[in-house]
Amino acid sequence: MSQSVLWEVVKGNNAFLVKRNGLTLSTDPFNNTGVQTYSSTGFITQNAIGVVPTQSKVNQINNVNLVARKSTKFQQVDRKTKNTQSVYASTLSVKHGIHTASRVIRKRFGTRRLGLQKAALRKLVKLNRANAVRRRNEIAATKAQKK
Repeated sequence: MSQSVLWEVVKGNNAFLVKRNGLTLSTDPFNNTGVQTYSSTGFITQNAIGVVPTQSKVNQINNVNLVARKSTKFQQVDRKTKNTQSVYASTLSVKHGIHTASRVIRKRFGTRRLGLQKAALRKLVKLNRANAVRRRNEIAATKAQKK
């Protein structure tokens, strides 16, 4: 089924849709902008990648995971549970820093979807900055407790 037909079916009613105060937003893990539009909706596109924060420990350096959508063309159907309705995704944990994660995002989108690539990189930078502030606050709190 084509992406435009899927969008026409799900644009008014889907599990990720949030309508508040006249705004139409999306909680889709592959949507890096948070806006419910055809171009940024990730669960209907083939090469979607999402940047999500982890539920990490206090001392963990990186708090970002990349959620990449697997193509269902080569995915085998789970015969035990008959699970054909779920979105197949793989989580890539960022172990070697933000630069490695940005390289993965750039390779994943290539030169086709530059708007989505910029949105994913922007979200990656924001999460990294938030993590740096959190780490500084934790270090200051531990120093204050030692005194």
